[in-house]
Amino acid sequence: MTTPATLVDGLYAQAAAAWPGVEVAQDTFVAAYEAKLGGDDPPPPTPAGAAELYLALACSRGDAAGIAAFDREYLAVVPIALAGMKLPAASVEDVRATVRDKLLLADGGRPPRIVEYAGRGRLKGLVQVTATRTAIDRIRHEAKEAELPARDLAGPANVELSLIKAQYREAFSAGFAQAVAAASRRDRNLLRLHFLGGVTLEQLAQMYGVHRATVVRWLAAARETVFGKTREHVAATIKAPEEELDEMFELVKSRVELSVERLLASVESSHR
Repeated sequence: MTTPATLVDGLYAQAAAAWPGVEVAQDTFVAAYEAKLGGDDPPPPTPAGAAELYLALACSRGDAAGIAAFDREYLAVVPIALAGMKLPAASVEDVRATVRDKLLLADGGRPPRIVEYAGRGRLKGLVQVTATRTAIDRIRHEAKEAELPARDLAGPANVELSLIKAQYREAFSAGFAQAVAAASRRDRNLLRLHFLGGVTLEQLAQMYGVHRATVVRWLAAARETVFGKTREHVAATIKAPEEELDEMFELVKSRVELSVERLLASVESSHR
């Protein structure tokens, strides 16, 4: 594919105007752009793509104005991309810094990835995808490295005890704590990541390398196991009629889904 020199020159002028104060020599831009146009999958010659490439070339040279513009216009999407995960602010900032390094630092003899990826007007989407994958990798690593302490999911504040008759509350709280402590490492991590960390079912599926439906089954089984063991403890402690226990647990199970995220967040805050 060939493009008239006048078109490339015009794209250069538009790209330079898009980033005031960011300097890229015209011959450098033209050489990089023509190399892309001559590749196996040439990008469409658009002002948006040219502006991306211009900024990418500036960042690859360590241009301070270019890097500042990249931070302002592109890395600003990282907190938005990770909002659903509800990560601590420090973790979001770590992901942001990692994404910047991944895209702006050279890897051995290869130029920075930002130069390879820029030119199609999709750089902002790439930053979002890179941030999400980086965050998921971080969560996966933490899940493998450290088993979740039972106390992070269990405790008197973790269930809606106001829904339970007074004579059951102590037994329910103790049984729930024991049930969480007895849960498998995977079940505890799933409950923490989904309800407290805000990690979606799709993200959990990607983390564990399984289908979304499998994660749904895992979470349902984890909840049922925790409530089942809690019920056993309450039944053995209180000696209540079966019908009364059934009624109480159905009430709690139907409501706990609505409040577990808030309750777990409250418990986590109390341990900080």
